[in-house]
Amino acid sequence: MKWQLLWVVAVLFIIACKKEAATVNKSVNAAKIIDSTLAFNNVVILGNSITYTAQNPAIGWYGDWGMAATKQDSDYVHLLTKHFQVKNPDVRVQIKNILPFEVDAEHYNFDDELKSLRDSKPDLVIIRIGENIPVNADLNMFDKRYTALINYFKTGNPNVIVLGGGSVWGSVIDDVMVKYPPFILLKSIVNDGSNFSHGLYADPGIQAHPSDKGMRNIANMLWTRIKMLRLADSH
Repeated sequence: MKWQLLWVVAVLFIIACKKEAATVNKSVNAAKIIDSTLAFNNVVILGNSITYTAQNPAIGWYGDWGMAATKQDSDYVHLLTKHFQVKNPDVRVQIKNILPFEVDAEHYNFDDELKSLRDSKPDLVIIRIGENIPVNADLNMFDKRYTALINYFKTGNPNVIVLGGGSVWGSVIDDVMVKYPPFILLKSIVNDGSNFSHGLYADPGIQAHPSDKGMRNIANMLWTRIKMLRLADSH
């Protein structure tokens, strides 16, 4: 009886060990799935004043970052950069205000404005625009020029991923950009007034820009989409 009891205990111990090992393996596999976000070496972010605005004391803007974050670390570009740095501490993040493209896409000169960024061969380009599109914009023309902008960055660098981000106010060009995935809508931000800088600045134009909270929401929404990117998105 004593030997039979010892044998039963030994069998139960082995079964318990196998279950524990299976649990550990499941946890490891889950960690691998969670940590499947791509690591980027060179990121280019194209946008408008929300992405970058130089100081303009004439209107009461003293920042040198995305309007209207209260400090540099609070704009969506720098919040995103922190996420990229977790995956790759040496990541290079370059930014460019392409407001002239929004206002007059037809005559925007890619080589004059973007050649150095294109030639740096980024592995991710984020195009976050939409607030300055003219109300009478020719959407067919914009479609062609937006396609040309994407293809410009793919020239000599076919595996670059180009992620589009829509207007925080909602814009007619969201319907154009969504045709060229990956893309993410951001217009839900406008539903909460605290996402904007109303009452924080005297200039009404600055007030219409995202607050620190709005910037966090933009960064979080973009990062959620970025975590879903796979190499297949480059094709």
